[in-house]
Amino acid sequence: MNKNWNNKGLTASEVKERLAKYGENTIQQEAKKSFLRYLWDALKDITILILIVAAGLSGYVAYQNHPDDLTEPLVIVGIVILNIYLSIRQQKKAEKSMDELKSFNVPESKVYREGRLVSIKSTDIVPDDLLQLELGDRVPADALLLSATNFLVDESFLTGESEPSEKDVAYVPSESDSIGDMKNRIFSGSMVVSGRATAVVETTGMATEIGKISGMLTEAAPTLAPLQIRMQKLGKSLGLLAILAGVLAILIGFVRGYAIETTLMTAISMAVAAIPEVLPVVVTISLSFGIRNMAKRNTIVRTPTAVETIGNVSIICSDKTGTITENKMSIEKIYPADKNLSEKELLLYFYLASNITGDEGNIGNPTELAIKKAAEQLFDQQKLQQHLTKFQRVHEIPFDSKRKRMTVIYQTEDGYLSVTKGAFDRLAIVEDKTELMNIHDDLASQAYRVLGVAYKKYEQLPEDLNAAAIEEQLSFGGFIGIIDPARKESYHAVEVAKKAGIRPIMITGDHLLTAQKIAADVGILEPGTKAMTGADLSKLSDEQLSQEIHEYRVFARTTPEDKIRIVKALQQNGETVAMTGDGVNDAPALKAADVGISMGSGTEVAKEASDMVLLDDNFATIVDAVKEGRRVYSNIRKSLYAMLGCNISALTIVLISMIVGWGAPVTAIQLLIIKVVADGIPGLSLCVEPAAKDIMLEKPIKKGTSIFANGLLKKIIEISVVFTVLTLAAIYVGHSVALQNTAPSLLISNTMTFIVLGLTTIIHMYNCRSSRSIFTIGFLTNKLLLTTTIAGTVIILLLVNLQSTARVFGFTNLTMSHWLLVLGLSIAPLIYIETKKRLGKF
Repeated sequence: MNKNWNNKGLTASEVKERLAKYGENTIQQEAKKSFLRYLWDALKDITILILIVAAGLSGYVAYQNHPDDLTEPLVIVGIVILNIYLSIRQQKKAEKSMDELKSFNVPESKVYREGRLVSIKSTDIVPDDLLQLELGDRVPADALLLSATNFLVDESFLTGESEPSEKDVAYVPSESDSIGDMKNRIFSGSMVVSGRATAVVETTGMATEIGKISGMLTEAAPTLAPLQIRMQKLGKSLGLLAILAGVLAILIGFVRGYAIETTLMTAISMAVAAIPEVLPVVVTISLSFGIRNMAKRNTIVRTPTAVETIGNVSIICSDKTGTITENKMSIEKIYPADKNLSEKELLLYFYLASNITGDEGNIGNPTELAIKKAAEQLFDQQKLQQHLTKFQRVHEIPFDSKRKRMTVIYQTEDGYLSVTKGAFDRLAIVEDKTELMNIHDDLASQAYRVLGVAYKKYEQLPEDLNAAAIEEQLSFGGFIGIIDPARKESYHAVEVAKKAGIRPIMITGDHLLTAQKIAADVGILEPGTKAMTGADLSKLSDEQLSQEIHEYRVFARTTPEDKIRIVKALQQNGETVAMTGDGVNDAPALKAADVGISMGSGTEVAKEASDMVLLDDNFATIVDAVKEGRRVYSNIRKSLYAMLGCNISALTIVLISMIVGWGAPVTAIQLLIIKVVADGIPGLSLCVEPAAKDIMLEKPIKKGTSIFANGLLKKIIEISVVFTVLTLAAIYVGHSVALQNTAPSLLISNTMTFIVLGLTTIIHMYNCRSSRSIFTIGFLTNKLLLTTTIAGTVIILLLVNLQSTARVFGFTNLTMSHWLLVLGLSIAPLIYIETKKRLGKF
């Protein structure tokens, strides 16, 4: 970097040269996916590929035999297009939500250019620019301090420390310094909370500390969500089943001497039977509905699959500052050492020894803001002002990093009063410090930042007003203990998380003692569990960390690299990890975690790395997200139960019919109609099923657990057998039994098969809703399901009874006896499952 800077700043030509060399002072964002990329990702799904092949074969057969009727291949193509459209639409919608979060005005900064102090856009800042910073300014780039007066900077977003960093131009850095130790440097994104300074810019854009962390994010390989892994395994299994079924159909057709067209159409039917075409739509809609519900509860979801993943997290790695705590310093201990002083009077002395004007708002030195807030709470506002009118400030000795104290002298009604506030070991008091130091150390051991105040009274204003003379022989007033307290809602959120089988872990850049105090207060650090620092962590190998990490609940003074190691070690133990945070230092771990959860008021880098954004910055909101995620996953399993029961039975029915010589009992298009009208659309209605009352008392589902776990596969096989037996009975009657003087035929058999498959699938939806009886939970508790099942039933009946549709889809009229048999067979699964529920065996 060019070091030829001076107090006049850069010239226009120098700025132009540096802009060309270093670029704008911005953080690069990840490139958005193009439509073709979304399309390519969707086409990688094996079930989609099989349906495309089926559509091609169906189109070929249709063109060879009836080129004027391409209904069947067009319907299959329509299903494929619908799945792809919904998948792309949902991802684009999530991106749009994030774009709305990222919209903000670019701040401006003050720099010296060609001898003048000017205000420019922060994006135009270049290395060697001279910055002027004061209270309330946000640092626009990484810079080296040239001069500073009482200069404190809030770097909590980068370091995790609650206390602002006190800067010192004379500080000599060492190689082992962390960001929080670099007292002579300031970093992009930090906030000035006290004093003023001049600094020379060293790095901008991606070369800053924020930029480096952002670069780490792009290096991390994206991981698949548990739902994606489960659905990929399911898709591959069903795809393989469809291929095997198609090959088997061709072999059977060849052995039994079926025509090639008939064999191909049967193979297509079996492939269609094996694949739940509407399942991707159901999953997408389930996630979409979950996203909408979470948005109502102040959670914006960037990654749709995170809706399900959050429901099954087993670990929540939470940042401390601003996530579990308020990120606002508060006085929790007031200890008068002078028996003549009350708590109010002691706090008034601390107030007097501060630079408080009364109009700071929420900007300023956090310690002095805490003193102001505590004083306003102890005193009535009017009485506080009345007390302050008795003191007229006449002199101030400012705080500096060497003395670690500040002094203010006031004129009072009976003379003069000097009040000195600072670190206890820097106060020159007349009392014996031994006992007082024990009190100080006891407060410090409880993670409080401890300050003392001392005073001295004068009859006349001293002639010598320098620090050496004024800050000696003081009378000690007492201590205050300051801490960044836990949010009230954090206590309940941690309790609920633990009841749900979730282990909370605190990972912070703050000091170990402070982290232990807060973690113990909210219930994260329990007896028998441990805490460690980043320095201790660095001594462990990845293998050692993986073996021992289950013993720890708190990690303090961590770096971004430490956080990633912790997350990965937990993942290696089979845990599903959520990471919450709001700072730039949290971003790499947010991206490495299974679910990254950032705060709405956090940095843009953190939001970009996260899967979810909590708009209200409320840690407790995550509990609602977990509950919603569990509801979504539960409902996807219900839809799977409903759909695969139909699919497996249809596959078995076609296979058995071909073997016994009945031919294909249903065509591919008839199967698609059933799976859309009777299976798919009503199955979508299961997405809105409310969560079970005890859902937050269940344990998280571990990674690698099959989506068919906990007896689901057994239920699917069981109901498939029931469907198969009932439908084969309909096929046999239609194919071989004369009713009401109507001779059996293939058309009657196909019609009865279509109706029984369709109606049993529709009625089975009510079996899937709950483990309790449908007559207990009621038909009206899911009005959408009631509406779609009625609509599906009407459509099936119309397709069969209207001459125009019956002719197109291959149906015929049935006698009353056929209809009574069909209806009896269709309602049998409901009776069977209800009986099992009553017996407690479902």
